[in-house]
Amino acid sequence: MNKAPQFEVPLTIEPEHELRFIGPFNRPVVTIMTLKNNSAMTLVFKIKTTAPKRYCVRPNIGKIAPYRSTQVEICLQPFMYDQQEKNKHKFMVQSVLAPQDADLTDLNKLWRELEPDQLMDAKLKCVFEMPPAEANAENSSAGGGNASAGGSSGTNPPTSLSTGETLKSDAPAMSAVVQSSNLSDATEHAEALAELKELRDLNCELRREILNLKDQITRYRSSPANKHINEPYAPVLAEKQIPVFFIAIAIAAAILGLLLGKFLL
Repeated sequence: MNKAPQFEVPLTIEPEHELRFIGPFNRPVVTIMTLKNNSAMTLVFKIKTTAPKRYCVRPNIGKIAPYRSTQVEICLQPFMYDQQEKNKHKFMVQSVLAPQDADLTDLNKLWRELEPDQLMDAKLKCVFEMPPAEANAENSSAGGGNASAGGSSGTNPPTSLSTGETLKSDAPAMSAVVQSSNLSDATEHAEALAELKELRDLNCELRREILNLKDQITRYRSSPANKHINEPYAPVLAEKQIPVFFIAIAIAAAILGLLLGKFLL
């Protein structure tokens, strides 16, 4: 730690040289840094790191009353840990004794107004450690991965063969399902055709009845025996039969509409 000329170790940092993070590292890992003010003046501190995206520091700037201490929580974000990879992460704690007339309500503004030669710096390196059980498990999994990679030529063919046999055994069941679905579709189609034929026959019968009714009306109107002298013309049969004609047409149109809608959909 660099010391100011007129003060002797105003800030004590615990731990002093290393920040240890204990795995596993597939989840956030938190370590605590304790800062103690050994002077009779308020001390302002700020914490920086060489890997700001990998850590969350709370608080990263603050003040410590005289002869008091505070704790800083440093959270390492989850990452893929590799024992072979060298860790070069470092933290730096900068501190300064606040002037008597300093405004301590806005520490960021105060920090910007300070000169670099007023700051005291302390550097700590980061150390990543895995618990013994986790480390052994990782080594064994790595060894198992290599072994499986080395013996893959002997084990993969039976697996692929069993998969092929499974597919072959499932083929008859799949074809049976497809055939049953095709048969059900064919049955529905045949039923629809039969119903269509019945509807067509019914339509033809209705048309014949309509033509027959028209013929009867025409005969009745043209028959001279039904006409009396000085008797007004009263087409009773026509009046009774014409509504039936329209009803028959409506029924035929409805049947044709249902038939066409069913086959189109």
